[in-house]
Amino acid sequence: MAKFSYRLSRSNKRAKRSLLQKAIAQGKNWLASPKAVSWLQLGKMAGKMAIAAAISLVIAQGLRWEYPFYAVIAAIIVMSSTHGSTLALGIQRLIGTIIGALAGAVFAVTLGTNPWSLGVCVFVTIFATSACKFNEAAKLAGYVSAIVILSYNHSPWLYAWGRLLETLLGIGVALLVNKFIFPAAAGLQLRDCLSQTLIDLEQFYRLVVNCAFTGNYDRPHADALKISIIRSFGKGRELWKEVRQGLSNEPPEMRVNPAWEFLIRRIWEHTLTMEHTVLARQQDTFWQILSPQLTPLAQETQNIMLALATAVKSHQPELSISEMEVALTNATEQFNHLQTKQHSDNPIDELLRFFTFFYIMEEVGRKLQRMAATLNQE
Repeated sequence: MAKFSYRLSRSNKRAKRSLLQKAIAQGKNWLASPKAVSWLQLGKMAGKMAIAAAISLVIAQGLRWEYPFYAVIAAIIVMSSTHGSTLALGIQRLIGTIIGALAGAVFAVTLGTNPWSLGVCVFVTIFATSACKFNEAAKLAGYVSAIVILSYNHSPWLYAWGRLLETLLGIGVALLVNKFIFPAAAGLQLRDCLSQTLIDLEQFYRLVVNCAFTGNYDRPHADALKISIIRSFGKGRELWKEVRQGLSNEPPEMRVNPAWEFLIRRIWEHTLTMEHTVLARQQDTFWQILSPQLTPLAQETQNIMLALATAVKSHQPELSISEMEVALTNATEQFNHLQTKQHSDNPIDELLRFFTFFYIMEEVGRKLQRMAATLNQE
């Protein structure tokens, strides 16, 4: 009986240990998943905003400013993912505040506080700010001018000066918080963005090629990937701008080659053309007969996309893709041989679609070769 109890106890311990190990493994896998990474980024951003807002409020109250919440608003609104983007937003907000405060004070003194004064002031402020190419600051300038006209107590000039000081405080606090708390350089974020774009492109490319081979197309999944890729390009555009302005905090030799911006967008455009070509076809059987010539090249293309995604994210200095050249050479030779044969049983339109699809696949492979060759080179 004692032996049975001992064995049962050991069995229970092993079962508990096994469950604990599984739970730890699942936790690690979840933390490495894109969803967990996204939540972590959201948490960091929310945390930085909260810290900046609290510090702005404490300082403004310590200085006994009349409206400390304007500093809090500025700190929250200008906070962005990187120091460079926060600075850019801060400059736009400062420009809008200065123009709006001056315009509001001038109109309050000359025309007083009335609907006529407010309407003319907002119109002139927004129009003049936009005409000076400060488009992102235009609405804010109109808003601040209206606040000055409607809310000043004694002197509109003193009220405008107070709003400017509070905005400066909020911007300054946001910049300091972004620099020292969860700092994120534009260069690192650009690498993460490029890596995720390549991963999404690989999945989209795989769906398109699978449609060519089997006739089955998961359109909802493809549409979701398209949305994700378009968002990544939008985010990447701003990050590329910061990197070009020298706000990436990376030495030149460690930056992603600028050619990547063009090459990855061309791969996206090529893949969309492949999708359109496949969906416009009329004979699945013909494509399936000729698909063996495409399979090795398609598989190697997908492998290289994932390898590049890993390489750019991990600062890998170089990447060998000799298999891609072999796959491209073999596929080209086979298709040159196919072109010499007669395909009288197949419509000419279908032949043109198929060979167009192949040549676009070849172009995608060539673009990936150039990306690998320019990895971490200025």
